[in-house]
Amino acid sequence: MTPELLRRSELLATVLLAAAGAVLALTLAAGLLIAVTEVTIPGLDELQRQGRGPVALLILAAGATGAGVLAGLGGILRLLTVFVREQADRAGGPDGP
Repeated sequence: MTPELLRRSELLATVLLAAAGAVLALTLAAGLLIAVTEVTIPGLDELQRQGRGPVALLILAAGATGAGVLAGLGGILRLLTVFVREQADRAGGPDGP
């Protein structure tokens, strides 16, 4: 792997981890907004009053899952980048033997 590709991989891993944090923050905000809002759709008043809590929990669960996937991908990519960099250093240079 070239040093440029390693740098880009590290940057992508950092972006994925930052995106996971953003997804989690937006999920918390959306779940809170759904739980406390009183906006109703005409004709669905009773359904909305009963279903607000489970919908908020569903949003939180989906967001946490998405954030976990992004963080996991970012962590795996970072570990692979470190592994490749260490292997290249042992072999004598950034491009290998």
